[in-house]
Amino acid sequence: MEPRRGQVVPRRRSPCSACSGPAARQSLHPAVMGALRWLFWAGLGYLSCCCPSRVQAQFPRACMTVDALRLKRCCPALGTEPGNVCGSLQGRGQCQVVQVDTQPWSGPYTLQNVDDRERWPLKFFNQSCRCTGNFAGYNCGDCKFGWTGPDCNMRKPPVVRKDVHSLTAEEREQFFDALDRAKTTIHPDYVIATQHWMSLLGPTGDEPQIANCSIYNYFVWLHYYSVRDTLLGPGRPFTGIDFSHQGPAFVTWHRYHLLLLERDLQRLMGNDSFALPYWNFATGRNECDVCTDQLFGASRLDDLGLISLSSRFSRWQIICNSLDDYNRLVTLCNGSDEGPLQRRPPGSSSEQLPTVEDIRRCLSLQEFDSPPFFRNSSFSFRNALEGFDKPSGVLNSPMLSLHNLAHSFLNGTSVLPHAAANDPIFVVLHSFTDAIFDEWMKRFSPPDDAWPEELAPIGHNKLYNMVPFFPPVTNYELFQTAEQLGYTYAIDLPDSLEETHAWAVMVGSTIGGALIALVVLILLLVLFQHRRQRRGFEPLMNVSFSPKKYMEEA
Repeated sequence: MEPRRGQVVPRRRSPCSACSGPAARQSLHPAVMGALRWLFWAGLGYLSCCCPSRVQAQFPRACMTVDALRLKRCCPALGTEPGNVCGSLQGRGQCQVVQVDTQPWSGPYTLQNVDDRERWPLKFFNQSCRCTGNFAGYNCGDCKFGWTGPDCNMRKPPVVRKDVHSLTAEEREQFFDALDRAKTTIHPDYVIATQHWMSLLGPTGDEPQIANCSIYNYFVWLHYYSVRDTLLGPGRPFTGIDFSHQGPAFVTWHRYHLLLLERDLQRLMGNDSFALPYWNFATGRNECDVCTDQLFGASRLDDLGLISLSSRFSRWQIICNSLDDYNRLVTLCNGSDEGPLQRRPPGSSSEQLPTVEDIRRCLSLQEFDSPPFFRNSSFSFRNALEGFDKPSGVLNSPMLSLHNLAHSFLNGTSVLPHAAANDPIFVVLHSFTDAIFDEWMKRFSPPDDAWPEELAPIGHNKLYNMVPFFPPVTNYELFQTAEQLGYTYAIDLPDSLEETHAWAVMVGSTIGGALIALVVLILLLVLFQHRRQRRGFEPLMNVSFSPKKYMEEA
């Protein structure tokens, strides 16, 4: 959706707060400061060596040291053996030069060497672990999605994503408990950068500007970072840039985003079969059927823009909402609390959610995307699913459909791309969007050249590393069916228009043929009856009768 500016909200310190920064340490004695710094990095070193590798994103604690940042090298050892870099002793991977997309991009962003997301992630690291086979992770200690086992060579039974309304009471409670715990549990492996690349080492050059963040807030921050403006100077942002929307990467970026959260929640809950549910928002109604206290929270009666106090989500604080503030200060979101979650569905207004027919029309588009691979692409499945284009191919810029319309319908926090992931409905909304994408992939099995290799907007070329995930993962690596990635959907989506038309033609032809056959049969019966009636007045044999009577012959 189009970026809109959030209101500047005073920030409060929270458990998701900066790990470093001079302002927080001005009152400490230098000796104490040195000891604390040693303990901090020693603790992080212990965590990176002794904790197993987890999911992939920006940035692993093990690589946020002064030396690693100066060398631009993120190749941690796997386990406690220092020489086991990237699990090389087990043949899991090697430390290699990062591969980036070098093809030209198109779109409104025409600057060069200004934004730290260009040629991601070279502004931060130019060496990382490249894992072999099905190994994955920042130190190759994990398996790719869909694989398991000590050698990552066994297919993992796919988890099944269900409609949130069909969850059992136990499944529903587990899902919402997982979200709640993720909101308050510090991410075990990753931290966020609170300054752009030129200021990442702080004013002294030896203080990495990073912050701890909870698992769910980390999920929010990733989405914010992908859509944030380019920082050109105080109050001088460049807004025409988006790495996760308005282009082909919309579908794969959000797919990977959900996979990361799903794996984090599986590990948090100790349940490998846990799956994110989806919300089928194609109801065509003007009410939010998941905005109840049993699910994501109803509206407060005294303030319809806030969440009911009976819902656990009324206690949730949002982050990364003050985009204008960050632009003015030339800084990044640091994960501080910025106010309560807001949501105000239209209720009795005329605004309605998408319909089943909208999905049917979207699934009838056989072309994945079309030039200019932007929000004005026509006859593009991606653009129709994202909600910028009518599935008929007739462009209408102010029109919202499917994904965009669902966000707009929820109102409040959900309409701001940089803050939308704060609302937990974001998870189930995008899970359903991904289900539509998966259905399209299965129906059309797109060829390799379906994804543009060049001249898509920045971040959206086929081999561009998705921002800000780390280690690097390209858009095309996620351009496959969900089952190949270890999950499926319990869903029955409508047939495409072509299938419906073909079915109608087949049924119509069958009925028409039957009617014609019936008419011919009736005509034959009438003709047969007519001939039978005529034959009733003719002798059975062509003989002449004698005028003599029977007795006379005798």
